[in-house]
Amino acid sequence: MQRPLRITLLTLVLAALIWYGHSANPAVTLRDCLADPGRYEGRRITLATEVTVVQTWPDSLIVHQAGLKVKVIGPPGDARPGEYVSLIARFRSPGRLELEALHPARGRRAKIVWSILPLLLLAFFWLAAYRFDCRRFYWEERQRCRTS
Repeated sequence: MQRPLRITLLTLVLAALIWYGHSANPAVTLRDCLADPGRYEGRRITLATEVTVVQTWPDSLIVHQAGLKVKVIGPPGDARPGEYVSLIARFRSPGRLELEALHPARGRRAKIVWSILPLLLLAFFWLAAYRFDCRRFYWEERQRCRTS
């Protein structure tokens, strides 16, 4: 009975830490800026989560995040349509950003896929060596893997 209680307490502590991190330093999205333009007017914001380039011109570009599009005033550099980018900009009403810095995230999807590979390998070896006992609520070594 003590093990499930410890697991529950540790899960609650983890949830509290996640909530605190989100409330103390929330990530600003395009949706936040457009929903309350007065609050974010002139503020420097960083957009780096799933931001893609829709269209570029020599002096500006249009970016897309979470179903919303906004025009960014500033040179797009070598960013191309369809590419993931992260950017630092100042928000200006009515739904416009003044670019300060732009970083294309080339190969982003490939990096995500490659980062999953070690996790899958670890899970494979873990499940080959251990099994979960639901009645006792813990992992136990498989018979064929025992060393003693």
